[in-house]
Amino acid sequence: KHRGSKDKNHDLICDTFRMLGCTVADMATCGVSDLPDVVVGLMGFDVQVEIKNPDTAYGRRGLTDGQARYARDWAGRKPVVVYTVDEAVALVQNWRRG
Repeated sequence: KHRGSKDKNHDLICDTFRMLGCTVADMATCGVSDLPDVVVGLMGFDVQVEIKNPDTAYGRRGLTDGQARYARDWAGRKPVVVYTVDEAVALVQNWRRG
């Protein structure tokens, strides 16, 4: 995957977050390497989300070296990896409970 491309499940997961009342800033095509794909906002908080496609070998490998470095070095809340719509729903449900 090169910067500016999106996984096949990217738009579906973004739409799911929006349907659950979240705002979504799509960073996938901003041209900055290794940033998480989206920033999701809800209830006054944000979470960075890296979307991976479990249907591809690339997606199943998880974070790239650059994405892992970003996550390690980021001083704020660490990015979350989401593979499926169900994981996006669970993230929001947990967020609302927490």
